[in-house]
Amino acid sequence: MKKNAKLTSLILVALFSAIVIVFTVIPNLGYIATGPIEITTLHIVVIIGAVFLGPKYGAVIGGVWGITCIVRAFILGGGSEIFKPFLNPLVSFVPRILVGLFAGLVFAALKKTKLNTAISAGIAGAVGTLTNTVFVLSALYIFGMEISGYQAFFDMFKTIITTIISLNGSIELIAAIIVVPLIYKPLSKYTGKLKIN
Repeated sequence: MKKNAKLTSLILVALFSAIVIVFTVIPNLGYIATGPIEITTLHIVVIIGAVFLGPKYGAVIGGVWGITCIVRAFILGGGSEIFKPFLNPLVSFVPRILVGLFAGLVFAALKKTKLNTAISAGIAGAVGTLTNTVFVLSALYIFGMEISGYQAFFDMFKTIITTIISLNGSIELIAAIIVVPLIYKPLSKYTGKLKIN
């Protein structure tokens, strides 16, 4: 029985990973360009995977997102300076792993409480989204050598907060809080029968 559950988990990891790749390759699906800003939906895929499969597999799916992010930066980096920092794995790969890890850990912890699972999934969605924003922006500052002294740290946190409350940051956060529970609810019956999480 444990072998079947593990096999099912691996199949679902492969499925979520394939969705990440498809969302990355198809224009305006994983990254929606709206003028100078870009809204991502890929964090939602990773968070849903983490909610269903737990933090370990959530981190794996996040890692796939990180790899696709590096590949995308390599392909698009020649034409724009914006993408070049994302060639650094500490900017693009590690934060994406943490999205799946933290969202999965939060959901697993909340599942042990009496809190409604849809609300727990929404909270995991919020945590995953904020993890992505905070760690990517922090990494951009730190590894972009823009940190020197207290003022630089203040500017970094100001940038993080501004991004979270900006249009694209708000859309990504609200989308995760709404979409993750909406998808979790109907599919949880299926995953419950499989006993994978």
